[in-house]
Amino acid sequence: MGIEQICQTISNFFDNVRPPFPQLPKMLLVCSMMRRPGLSTIQSTANIVKDLNKLGIPTGPMPHGCDNMSVAFAFAYVKEAFRAFKNDANGQAGAFNSSIQILPNTMSNITCGTIEGKIN
Repeated sequence: MGIEQICQTISNFFDNVRPPFPQLPKMLLVCSMMRRPGLSTIQSTANIVKDLNKLGIPTGPMPHGCDNMSVAFAFAYVKEAFRAFKNDANGQAGAFNSSIQILPNTMSNITCGTIEGKIN
């Protein structure tokens, strides 16, 4: 492999990187968060079962009579993923300098600042 091929391979690699998700207006984001219900193992499992049915993957009893374990598997998987997300994940966030404005003498926040976060 020559130097041109190596450079082309590296260039092609960076062409495949997904761009970041577009940022929502901060006020819209803050207001919508109060209406979000939170994680639900049952609701997410139900959504997976609907998708499995749309894909033609059976979720009821199997044609040859044995139990179908796909719904139980989906429930166990989602339950553990949500447990880990709620109990084990580490969320970190940081505000950009001067992104939050405080109203003098009241200590009231008057803007939705720009804060970037990460979940580990």
